[in-house]
Amino acid sequence: MTAVAVGKQSRHSLYPHDPLGQRLCETFSYFWQTLVGINESDPQWETITKYPLRPRVLWQWWKDSTKLVGVRFGNQTLYGLIDIDLLSRYHPAQDPKALSTIRLALETIGIYRTVLIRSSFSGGLHLYIPLPYTVPTFGLASALKQCLESQGFSLDPGQLEIYPNTKSYALSGEFVEYNGHRLPMQPRSGAVLLDDDCSPLSQDLGRFFTAWDWAAQGQSLEEVHEAISVARSNGNKRRRRRMSIIEDWREDLQTEINEGWTGFGQTNHLLKTIACYGVVFEGIKGEKLAEFVHTTAMAAHGYEEFCRHQHEIKQRACVWARSAEGYYWSLGDTPKRESGKVSNKIVPFNLSRSHDAQQRIQEIVDSLEKKGEFPKTATARVKAIEAQGISTRTLYKYKSLWHPFYYSTPDAECKTPLTPKVSADLRSNLEKRQESLKGSEDKEFYTSESIMKCKGFKLDFLPLNFNFSGVLLERPKAQSFELGRVFQPIACKPPKVFLFSLSEIKGFSSATSPISLLPGDIETLRLQL
Repeated sequence: MTAVAVGKQSRHSLYPHDPLGQRLCETFSYFWQTLVGINESDPQWETITKYPLRPRVLWQWWKDSTKLVGVRFGNQTLYGLIDIDLLSRYHPAQDPKALSTIRLALETIGIYRTVLIRSSFSGGLHLYIPLPYTVPTFGLASALKQCLESQGFSLDPGQLEIYPNTKSYALSGEFVEYNGHRLPMQPRSGAVLLDDDCSPLSQDLGRFFTAWDWAAQGQSLEEVHEAISVARSNGNKRRRRRMSIIEDWREDLQTEINEGWTGFGQTNHLLKTIACYGVVFEGIKGEKLAEFVHTTAMAAHGYEEFCRHQHEIKQRACVWARSAEGYYWSLGDTPKRESGKVSNKIVPFNLSRSHDAQQRIQEIVDSLEKKGEFPKTATARVKAIEAQGISTRTLYKYKSLWHPFYYSTPDAECKTPLTPKVSADLRSNLEKRQESLKGSEDKEFYTSESIMKCKGFKLDFLPLNFNFSGVLLERPKAQSFELGRVFQPIACKPPKVFLFSLSEIKGFSSATSPISLLPGDIETLRLQL
């Protein structure tokens, strides 16, 4: 049987006369560091180190039923091989579905057909991966490794091994060989060709190469090369990864976990942080991850005082564990990818981290402002926010959220006060609805038109049971308004019905219920321009 394609021939031109011998030597064509052993349960392998084995000698030794021969890989290869020992947890004797799962995994990198043999009387399996043309050996090794590990298979000696292996880098002046494996179908070695159900088919080498050619024709070499390219890219990215960034992330997560609860409404954020840390830096999965989130949360500072979900904390820990495991992956592992087309709604990982950091800083600033504890100087603000679990490096990435040069508290002075004033009288019928409301302090608010790019208004509601002052920001060319930085956007619809967010107005028990103010509802409206 003629091969679909063969690799480069060795510099030795004297191949065996037997066509099967020629095919064997052309397929397994790396003759350096050849392995030889006795045909027993313990072959006692020896490596021929002084010279490369000649092709005719290799064929002669293969036919010798008293010997076993093994070969290694050069820098190009026509095949790959997966070795599953009899006692492996992936052997059909232990897991009937593992072999089919391995084959399905190989299809994701363009390998659609394989050749299965029993390697010896021991009952171990060799799953050959024939290719129509040669490919880079280390590239194929990397692709196989990442393919199997991404599906949850663990590559360990005696369990699951791949050939070629991803060999380590050698010291200067040295050369590291790939691992070697025994040649297939050697006489009286116990090797036999198997069908998909692991039933014996033949011990004939010619039948083996017939199956080989059929398998090689079914591979998608384009997909194989693409998988090799991706595997190499992933390897390069890992080597180039700046560990300082990783350590900064670890430090941020640890700081938040160690700080624990400092107020109400922080449970979900902390559970997410703990779950993320468990997946990425501890490599925990499944039920162990849920338990890690649960126990870490219960032991955190402020849990008993501020966590309002203690009655369901275990359930919430499980939910966040599953969510984090589907989104993050252990440091050093291959990123998890969705099968099929990738949704265009997926938020990039770095963008998600950035959003979380900014949201956390914003929450801390708002909390400090409510308490009247937000300092005026940059240094003091850094210390105050750091005490809530944000690192200095992260703070200075988002200076616009807290730095005095970019951000000022509502009662801070502005170099360009808005001075012109216009007054108007309106009637009010809100007294009945607002009898229980207490007035807030009447403060002067200013905005810098050069910075805010908007007009400022001052609103006073008199003589009701509360006195509210704030800054109303009108967005140019838009039928909408916004009450200050700390308020949510509000709508303006004819006949000038203003919907204000009351999350920051003292006296309102509900922070989410808006109030409608019609022109006839207001006793006095002073516009400060």
